This record gives sequence, C-alpha cells and structure tokens, in this order.
Amino acid sequence: MGVALFEVQAVNEQHQGQMCSHAHFNLSINRKATAAKQGSTIDSMDEAYFLRVQVLAFRLMGFDLWNNNSSKDRPQISFLVIGTMGAFLGPLFFAIKFYIKNVSIMSDAMGSFLAILLTLVKYGVFIYYRGDFVQLIYRIRGILEREIVAWPQAAQIVETENRSDQALSLTYMRCFFAACLFAGIKPIVIMVTTKLRTGETYLELPHSGVYPWSDQAILYYAPTYIWNLLASYGAVTMSLAMDTLLFAFTYNVCALFKIAQHRIRHLQPMEQEPRQELLQLIDVLRLHQTGLMIATQLGRSLRPLVFMQFFVTALQLCFLGFQLADLFPSPVCVYFIFFVSSLLIALFIYSHCGENMKQASADFAIAVYDSNWVEFAPATRRALIVTIMRAQRPCQLKGYFFEPNMATFSAVVRSAISYVMMLRSFNATGQA
Repeated sequence: MGVALFEVQAVNEQHQGQMCSHAHFNLSINRKATAAKQGSTIDSMDEAYFLRVQVLAFRLMGFDLWNNNSSKDRPQISFLVIGTMGAFLGPLFFAIKFYIKNVSIMSDAMGSFLAILLTLVKYGVFIYYRGDFVQLIYRIRGILEREIVAWPQAAQIVETENRSDQALSLTYMRCFFAACLFAGIKPIVIMVTTKLRTGETYLELPHSGVYPWSDQAILYYAPTYIWNLLASYGAVTMSLAMDTLLFAFTYNVCALFKIAQHRIRHLQPMEQEPRQELLQLIDVLRLHQTGLMIATQLGRSLRPLVFMQFFVTALQLCFLGFQLADLFPSPVCVYFIFFVSSLLIALFIYSHCGENMKQASADFAIAVYDSNWVEFAPATRRALIVTIMRAQRPCQLKGYFFEPNMATFSAVVRSAISYVMMLRSFNATGQA
C-alpha cells in the first residue's frame, strides 16, 4: 500500500486543514503566533513586512485588500480614478488617429494609450479574481503561521522572502511615482524652455491628446491638465497594486518551497520507529504539495495579467524608446527615462518572479538528494522516489504560450530595440 496511500492521505488531510485556516491572525517572526477569531482586525506582520506596500497601493485606489467584498472600500476614489482614466482613452485614440503620420506625437500618444489599456486589464483581473486573491492571502498566512509555530527555523526563511519582496516592491513604487511626478512637471519644463527660446507661450499637457475644446484657452487648460494627472495617477497606482501583489504571492510561495526543502534536508532517520519517520516525511510532503497547489492556482489566475504585461510592455518600449531617442538630450527626456526604466523594471521583475518560483519548486528534488536518504527506512526511500519524480516538473507562471523568465525578458528587450530603430528610420524618411 505504502507510498500511494500515504500521499493521497497527505493531500486529503492537507486540503481539509487548509479549508479551516482562513481566519484573521497576527503573525510575528520573533515570537509564537496565535490564531485570532474570524472577522477580527488584521494586524500587519511588522517584522516580515507582509504585504505592506501592496496594502498601501490598493488603499490609494480605494480598495481594502484584506476583504473579499467592497464593504470597507472607498468606491468614490475607485470610480473617480478608473472613470477619468477610462474616459482619457478617447483623446488619446483621436491623437493617434489625427497624428498617424507624425511618428513623434503618435508614439507619445500610443505609449500613454497602451499604459491605460494595460491598467484597465489589471483592474478587471483584480475585480474578477478578488475573492480568490483575498482567500489565497489568508491561506498563505495561515500556512506560514503553522510552520513557524511547529518549526521555528521557518521564521528566518519567511522574513528573508518577505523583506526581499518589500524591498523590490518599494523600489518599483518609487520608480513609478517618479515617472508620474515627471509627467506632471514635463509640460512646465517644455513651456519654460519654449518661452526662453522663442518668447512665445504655448500651453502644454502631460500627454498628447485631441480634445473637443481648445486646450490653449486657460479656462479649459486647467481642468484638462488635472484630467491628465488623474489618468496618470490611476495608471500608475493600479499597476503598482496588481504588480506588487503578484510579487508578494510568488515570494511567499517560494518561502513555502524553501521551508519544505530545509525540513527535508534536516529530516532525521529513526531506525527504531520507521513509521514515525515516514509520518514526518509525509508532513513535509504535505507542505510541498500545498506549495504546488497554490503555485498552480496562481498560474491559472494570473495568465491574462502576465500575457498582457509582456505584450503591452513590449509595444510601450517601442514607442517610448523612440521618444527617448528622439528627444535626447533635452530636459524633457528625463520623463521618458523614468518611464522606460519603470517598464524595464516591471518586465524584469515579472521575469525574475517567474524564474524564481520555477527554480524554488525544482530545487526540492535537490533537497531530497541532500537529505539522509541512505539511512531512511525502505518505505521512506520509496516515498522519496515518487517525490523526486514530481519535483522534476516545476511549477511556473505562464502567459498562455510563453513563460516569464530571463530568456523571455532578453528577447523582448532585443525586439523592442529593433523596432525603435525601425521607427527612427520611418521618422527620418518622413522628415526628408
């Protein structure tokens, strides 16, 4: 009966335990965690920085990440930001259509259009999968709590992974908000430099758009400028919220895999109690199986997001890269430097997270080899054979027909550079 029976029993028991784990609780890295009653207030994991940046980003959009419904949301903020951002697609579309032969203006409008379109996709993914995401947050926290209580060495792994996640997310946030800030400053810089060079005053806006009114009239310019800023704010904040949430999920899934690896490496043989030895192994396999199940769920839920992120970012790099090359070294290009840097960082982090999760799941097989398997009982060794076979099929994020990894990142960047050169040649031909 041996291996198969124990593994099925392990999966069933784990599934039953997970269904009861979705409760609010406080988790502290340096002391024993205690479970709280369902519906109680959530306190942040201060020492692990669990979801700190993510919660802030969602609050800026009016969403409460700790609830799977809108009872504690601020819908007036969400509707204002998403509504103004969605409506801004109109002026951008007409700018692309009107300036189709002016590559410089068209590429500027196209970059903004794609950024807002991608943000609306992320908003839709969050609204559709919100219940699943919140449930997954509590599920991961519950598992981490139990592991720290039962095995204190797991605390260091959890802390390391969450600190890495928050450092990465915070860097990402700073770069994106810097781009948003420069989007607001860019028109002022252009107007000042134009005034100094020509002596004329020409009102500029953060984004190239065609409006049904004259944006050179001061009465219409001020609300149009605010509309531009609100669209930039919504595109940046919603992208930050969803992207950093993906980072947090992948890092914490990696924490589960690494805890399982550490435990199996330190699994001690029990010559006198082979059944107890096998039960301890099954407990580790339960944790690994849980990580695989969560990773698979993430892969299914995030496929639309991963696909759109890579597809749209590749197009944005083409158009914004052209703008950067065309305007360099004027002061206005500072905005495009930050914008392109933000896109590259986003693409790199998506690729890094995908490769990190794949490697962490595959490393479990190496951890089994590093264990004291030669001293285990025959039943335990047979169970390890099946475990190694499963670990050789790693879990990974997918964008339907591709995997987000460093090879994909390199291919996208190379292709974008090629298209930038093509746009520059088209622009040179048009000017000639």
